[in-house]
Amino acid sequence: MQSKHQRRLAGRLERPRGGARGAVTLMIGTLASRVTGLLKQSLLVQLFDRSVTDAFNVALRVPNLFRELLAEGALTNAFVPVYKGLGAAEARRLSGALLSLLLFVNALLVLLAVWAAPWLVTRLLVAPDTPLDVPLIITLTRIVFPVLAALSFSALAMGVLNAEERFFAPAWAPVVLNVVTVALMLAFPGQAVMLAVAFVVGGAAQLLFQLPALARAGLLPRLGVWWHPQLLGVLTLMVPFTFSTSARQFLNVVSSRLLSTLPEGSVTAFSNADLFLSLALGLFSISPALAFYSRLSGQTGDPEAFRATLGEGLGLIALLTAPAGVFLSVWATPVVVSVLDWTPVLGGSGMGDTLVHFSAAALWPLGLAVFPVGLNNLLLRTLYARRRVRTPVALSVAFLGLHALLYALLAPRYGLVGLSAATAAVGWLQLGVLLALVWRRERFDLRRLWRSSLKVWLAAALSALLVRTLLEPLALPGGWVGAALEVVLAGVGVLALYAALCVRLRVPEAARFASAKTPPATPRRR
Repeated sequence: MQSKHQRRLAGRLERPRGGARGAVTLMIGTLASRVTGLLKQSLLVQLFDRSVTDAFNVALRVPNLFRELLAEGALTNAFVPVYKGLGAAEARRLSGALLSLLLFVNALLVLLAVWAAPWLVTRLLVAPDTPLDVPLIITLTRIVFPVLAALSFSALAMGVLNAEERFFAPAWAPVVLNVVTVALMLAFPGQAVMLAVAFVVGGAAQLLFQLPALARAGLLPRLGVWWHPQLLGVLTLMVPFTFSTSARQFLNVVSSRLLSTLPEGSVTAFSNADLFLSLALGLFSISPALAFYSRLSGQTGDPEAFRATLGEGLGLIALLTAPAGVFLSVWATPVVVSVLDWTPVLGGSGMGDTLVHFSAAALWPLGLAVFPVGLNNLLLRTLYARRRVRTPVALSVAFLGLHALLYALLAPRYGLVGLSAATAAVGWLQLGVLLALVWRRERFDLRRLWRSSLKVWLAAALSALLVRTLLEPLALPGGWVGAALEVVLAGVGVLALYAALCVRLRVPEAARFASAKTPPATPRRR
């Protein structure tokens, strides 16, 4: 007769047979989360005044200062490997101990944030001469900060469920957050306080959605457990992430303070542009990088296979990110209008011309960052695959410092364009350094990558130029309909031309896609 621990280990061994099903669940959930996230952002900028959205975006940065450490990234990356190495009872005790620690830390942070909100806002996030509504920012900070606790507990639930390969609830929980937030925004349009409340309730809904899955599987963390020997291991694994996270939050503080000196709507516009950058990277860089990272981690003992996989991954990401970045740069304005300014079709007031202009001004330079940042995502993961954690952390901290310096130099003179250009410049500089470092160790085919990259950039630029020239004389309607039509026509045209040019230029990855459509012929027996 098997013990409970043996049954659990057996279940873990059997469950990966449904790995493809789990991957599909995650992909569909991620896509739904992206779509509902875009809907949430579009309603935010259309249902609320610029003064409210600017104030809210600044207020939301206060819990976000701790979010990556306590609610995402560092917590899950450190917790899951330790959790998976334990038996059922010990794993549940560990999750209970971590829950107790998170309860204490979040309660302390909420109390401190409510008390210190005026200091956090005026000393860190906004400049003394800001045109923003500082009292409103302080009020919204106090209301929205508890969302950190909800997201922190939700991240723990996601970590447990993902470790047990129960993917449905964690995949769809962010969708629940977005849907609940959107519903409350629609119910209370224009009300600043209810906007902050909506985000907190949405975070709580994300947590509550996962509790039934935890309960059914008998995985609910045990309250009252205050310590576990492996908790120290989790905290130790979080240390490297803490340095890079702290550097990123320092960058966010610098950008927030600089944005607060720009005209009204700049904070919201920069947030809009960053949303499109994150979407492009999520679809065309992070997803393939994660897939190739899994393969690279299993090939560390085979240098030839490691080099081949790395070259294939970099080539694929280059193929995908070059046209995406060029498209965002060339069609920045219609992209912003078609995605974020659609309520005038339904009789709403929309974003307004000023915010559309500001958002497009911030977006087009960010398009130039998609390619380098996309490749950096995989290059950094090769260092993690080799367990050289200090190197990527040190590089991230150094380049985030350079990023902050360029922000300070370019923003006062060039405004939103300067901030976005700083991101693109740092991305390209980091790409050069990472290519040199990784090539020195791995000796992958760098010349092939250069040739392939030049070809995809040539194909992307020619496609965009030709499609732009063909669309120029067309009498497209104005407003949202015209913008959406232009985005669709341009997207289809660029995609078709780009694919044809890449095949014509013999880009290896494009040729692989083309040949994949026809299965290879079975060799005849002699």
